[in-house]
Amino acid sequence: MVLLGLLAVQATPPVSRPDLSGTWVFDQAKTMQPGPDGRVVLAAMLGDEVTILQTGASLTLRILFNGEVIVAVYDLTGRESENLSPGDIKVTSRAQWLGDKLAIDSSSDGEESGRPVTIRTRRLIWIDEAGDLIVERSGTPASVVSPSRSVYRRTSNF
Repeated sequence: MVLLGLLAVQATPPVSRPDLSGTWVFDQAKTMQPGPDGRVVLAAMLGDEVTILQTGASLTLRILFNGEVIVAVYDLTGRESENLSPGDIKVTSRAQWLGDKLAIDSSSDGEESGRPVTIRTRRLIWIDEAGDLIVERSGTPASVVSPSRSVYRRTSNF
């Protein structure tokens, strides 16, 4: 019985985690196509261009947005990461692989109608069958975080 259990574990193929490394540019035309839920929300969540460096322990994003470079580093070992969003907003995140998708769960302090709120977001990042980088975002409060989806086309590999 134990031998069957061990064989079943060994027969399960390992989940391949895509290497997100490279330079990616926002693809407005593909982003305008409805997502699985039929909605279209035009948002370049990783800026106009993003350069990603992925190692076994971290994911570094160099986001080019409106002529500025924003750098965010996420720990891929399960530890929390802290980054600064534009406006010097401290964002605390935890990244984890969910199969072949990277989930980044983040929280930051914000404001809604003049009152302080905690903003929580989840970004799922993966490479689709066409080789495009897909970024989907959801979060709360819904009045501050609108669900959105961005598509990026790779322009170079490392």
